Amino acid sequence: MIVLPTRLNELLDDVDDLRAATLALDFAEHAVELQADALDPRLLGAYAEYMGAAHEAIELGRATDRLVRANDACFEVGWEFPGHSEITGVAESAVRLGCQQMLIDVGAMNKAGRTIQTRQYIARQAQSDVGRWYAQQAPADGDRRQVDRAARWEEARWQLLHVIATEPNPHAPDAG
Repeated sequence: MIVLPTRLNELLDDVDDLRAATLALDFAEHAVELQADALDPRLLGAYAEYMGAAHEAIELGRATDRLVRANDACFEVGWEFPGHSEITGVAESAVRLGCQQMLIDVGAMNKAGRTIQTRQYIARQAQSDVGRWYAQQAPADGDRRQVDRAARWEEARWQLLHVIATEPNPHAPDAG
């Protein structure tokens, strides 16, 4: 029997830091997209740009002006929408995983606010956020815990399939 979270953790351990940061952003984007109806379009746009800028910065290996602007824009627009972090927190965590040091290096983030994120944490956070979201949308007379568990499992399945679809086999004879 394959236990999805366990196998996902194992696969995430096998990817390098660059790919882990990219996968974390993918996981966050998926979780935010599933909950998009709860976000104001301006906030949703700001976070989509933030994650896109983070993908670009990770590929380039350095902070870009786009990333700095997107970081500032998310901070600014976020003040207008209290409570959004319940949905967007996973995106902020994923960007920190891949871009925190870059943002510190260019002075766009304070070193004192540094947090340590892991790829597994981002995956679990996305699963939890999606589960909570679907449980909140469930009928009041239904079993919300069951809805939460089912949604978390489906999100873990999506993550696992995404890793399998995007990563080369690290154990193949010609890998590496």
